[in-house]
Amino acid sequence: MRWITRWMSICCVVLLTACSTTQALQEPPTPTPLPPDPALERPTYTVQRGAIEQVFTVTARATPVDMARLAFRRDGRVNVVNVSRGDVVKEGDVLAELQQEEALDELRRAEDDLAQARRDLESAQLAKEKRIKERELDVDRARRELERLLPGGEADLFKELQERLEAAQRELRTTRDDASWSKTSADEALRDSAEALSDTQKAYSVAYWNWDWVQRYGTDPENPFIKNEAGVLVPNRLTEKQKEEFRMKLVQAERALRDAERSVEQAQRARDRAYEDEVVKIYEAEKKVEEAQRALETLLQGKNKAIEDAQLALERAQVALEEARNETLNSALRAVENAERALEKARRRVDDGRVIAPQDGTVLAVAIEPGATVTAFEPVIEIADPSNLEFAATLSAQQMRLLSEGQSVEIRLLSRPDLVIPGVIRRMPAPYGSGGSGAVQDRDVTTRFQIVDARGQTFEAGVTVARVSIVLERKDNVLWLPPEAIRSFEGRRFVIVREGERERRVTVRVGIETDERVEILEGLNEGDIVVGS
Repeated sequence: MRWITRWMSICCVVLLTACSTTQALQEPPTPTPLPPDPALERPTYTVQRGAIEQVFTVTARATPVDMARLAFRRDGRVNVVNVSRGDVVKEGDVLAELQQEEALDELRRAEDDLAQARRDLESAQLAKEKRIKERELDVDRARRELERLLPGGEADLFKELQERLEAAQRELRTTRDDASWSKTSADEALRDSAEALSDTQKAYSVAYWNWDWVQRYGTDPENPFIKNEAGVLVPNRLTEKQKEEFRMKLVQAERALRDAERSVEQAQRARDRAYEDEVVKIYEAEKKVEEAQRALETLLQGKNKAIEDAQLALERAQVALEEARNETLNSALRAVENAERALEKARRRVDDGRVIAPQDGTVLAVAIEPGATVTAFEPVIEIADPSNLEFAATLSAQQMRLLSEGQSVEIRLLSRPDLVIPGVIRRMPAPYGSGGSGAVQDRDVTTRFQIVDARGQTFEAGVTVARVSIVLERKDNVLWLPPEAIRSFEGRRFVIVREGERERRVTVRVGIETDERVEILEGLNEGDIVVGS
């Protein structure tokens, strides 16, 4: 067996050697080049400059702005339903009502009780007004009786004392006026005397020093030098007669000075007397007034019992009038207040068994019928204004963190994706919008988009669906590449840049990233060629 195996191996070697020699002796043919495999060609991209924006899109449905979901506020069985879907209602209309005869009877009784309580209060007020009028008449009678006894009345017991008091008061006024005039005149006389004394003192001083000059130099004190015939200044000598004239002027000035001093003394004494007379005369006049006043007061205070009795009667009438005015109607008022509270309670109970329209609008849905059993606060009717619509969408918390109320949006109807309808974010649920702190969960957790311009389109609540696009961020004139041109390795972003026949790896820093464009912040220039993966 081993021999057969060895023989077969030798035959194979010989055959292989013969084939190899034959191929070496033949001329090799020229191969036809094959076109490159399109699958092996890598795409290239050019770094461009332009606008890039990050857009968030959500599906929304048309809904009324002010839709109200209405419910009964207590359990019960439906008695009547007054509306159907599509009916137009006004604010305050009763849309449905429970079976509540007992509550309606209680309301009627409460209305009757309040009407009776108000009638009782009105009667009490009329009685109070009557008592006040009677007390006012009592006060008027008591006052007239006292006036009859007082001066000027029919029983004028005090006329003489009144006249005496009035005369003393007139005398006091006259004394004050006269004393004031005398004092003013004395002040003026003293002032005139003092001014005359000052003038006399000045004249005496001039006469004195002129006479002193004459005695010393013998010349004219007013013109001591004159020119002679030759035009030379020489002393102006006085004659004896002229000297005597200067001496007499001094004597006259001295006499006038003494007279002026006596006049000032006399004016001062007259002024002092005027001041003293004012005090004395006014004191005497005031004393007369006080005596007349005391006499009149004494007579009024205790010398006439009739006057005392009349005064006491007037005081009592005035107290009775004040009590009548201050009289309260607490019991009647309390009865009215209790009746009003009972009526309000009865109305609330009846209203709890009714569905009442809180606004004008159209009925969108009715979920009850007569005889049906309902649960309190479970919505059974919806109304809204169908002409005032907006779009609503439910967003995640992560999505709402990127938005803000008042932000502009673009609305595209599914039926008209080519038409852009402008809008704004009107409301976001708490805590992302202005609806509250988020501590209390709002039933409506949708984000509302207000329509700014309908662009001639009509919408139907609950039927019209649209795509709402919101630009989260936009930049103009920035470098960008498509996302497939950028590679990642171990958390770093880079691209392959082709420069002629060479290629090199460049690390880049990116900004805004969208499905179509990625902003290039660093690493590339406009026009660079990037090889895709």
